Amino acid sequence: MINHRLLRFILKGGIIAYPTESCYGLGCDPFLYKAIMKINTLKNRTKNKNFIIIGSELTQFNKLIKNMNTNEKKRLHTKWPGAHTWLVEANKKTPKWLTSSNKIALRIPSFIHCIRITQAINQPVISTSLNKSGKKPIKSYRDACRLFNGKVKIINGQIGRNRKPSSIHDFSTGKIYRN
Repeated sequence: MINHRLLRFILKGGIIAYPTESCYGLGCDPFLYKAIMKINTLKNRTKNKNFIIIGSELTQFNKLIKNMNTNEKKRLHTKWPGAHTWLVEANKKTPKWLTSSNKIALRIPSFIHCIRITQAINQPVISTSLNKSGKKPIKSYRDACRLFNGKVKIINGQIGRNRKPSSIHDFSTGKIYRN
């Protein structure tokens, strides 16, 4: 069921903080450059760093990736849902701020809070750790409120049990960037 209030907030450039598998995350509409820039400003992050995009199902990524055959989709799902990010080939319409070398980082998490958010708005969101660049990620709702209260919409919840962020794996080359 779509949460229209949350969807309107995100579509207007709003930033959300939410629990993920390993820490609190920051998210926004990946198609809104101004929202991406807000996240970079909040985190004191350089503009050239890429983001991971999460969704609750593969169809939410259709606007971003080239068409895939059944075997390719099955291969994606060998690691999804879960704490695994695939770098896949972006389509020509994908905004350049989301790509690097024509690849885009995508994940379908198994963590319930992430799934509920993307299901509630029926679209993918940016997913990056909630912290100032170079600092430790935020692990609790209370600390998220201390750091970003009033600057983002903070969704209460407990983070997952993962100790480290998702692995990152290039879909076409097989190269592992983060394990």
